Amino acid sequence: MTEWTGQQMEIRARLSFPHGEHVDYVLRPGVCSIGSGTTNQIVLPVPGVASDHARIEVDNRGLTLAVTDPRARTHLNARPVREKGILRLGDILSIGTVQIMLKPDRDDVIRTTVPAAKNDGGAETRVRAIPPRVVLRGVSGSHFGRIVPVRVRLTIGRGSECDLVLDEPEMSRRHAMIENSGEGIYLRDLGSSNGTFVNGVQVRDAVLHPGDQIAFDRNRFLLEAPGLPLRDDEVTERSDTAAPAITQTMQAVDLPINRKPAAPEPAAGNGRNEIWWLIAAAALIACAIALLLFFGL
Repeated sequence: MTEWTGQQMEIRARLSFPHGEHVDYVLRPGVCSIGSGTTNQIVLPVPGVASDHARIEVDNRGLTLAVTDPRARTHLNARPVREKGILRLGDILSIGTVQIMLKPDRDDVIRTTVPAAKNDGGAETRVRAIPPRVVLRGVSGSHFGRIVPVRVRLTIGRGSECDLVLDEPEMSRRHAMIENSGEGIYLRDLGSSNGTFVNGVQVRDAVLHPGDQIAFDRNRFLLEAPGLPLRDDEVTERSDTAAPAITQTMQAVDLPINRKPAAPEPAAGNGRNEIWWLIAAAALIACAIALLLFFGL
């Protein structure tokens, strides 16, 4: 998740180590270096990790992975990275044999309470009534690069009767469902064994937002829904109303730079004398310039 603080966008994310090689590390603006050397912020004294292996750059554009040792093994969502890569919440970064999951700074930013499912048979009518266009874009796994539309309900699982069939060992026959109700986008568990990961957080039910990364075993999808509020906007609405608004786009502020500076008050009694002095000085300068031009010719 991200937030604007003044003119700086703060990235609220953490590096989580599923196998316990390091304690969770909350990312801050700047550079986080990773390697086996003791001068790194993340020290991983593990075989296969180079002394200066990689860095994560955090700025107002987001999170960027920079591989500092091209000979070292670095993968992002199981795809090799040689130089640079863009990071998102929910990504799995492999530094040598160490897996690192990029997660929100707090798991509770993922809302897991969803409205009860509506059992209505007018599916075709509801399709026409739903305004947003919601799709899943595959970013890793067998559906990499594919677009999967989410019209009203999209069932996901290993069974052939599902709308999106993912034949993976960790998937249940009927694993989960994504519902586009027109009022929101909801992930509903259908009795799976392992649940689903949303932005790296393991959940069963969840309220989804554009930009969320949803992982079903090795298959990862980015949720795209133009026009719908981002997750950061929801977090802002749920924050203390007495606190100043923090959103991804700041409201216009009438700064002094937009105003014409007020003319200084002339000193009493000195205005007329100052004008004559200015006229005299200008005349002298003009005469000097004329003499220079005349004798210069």
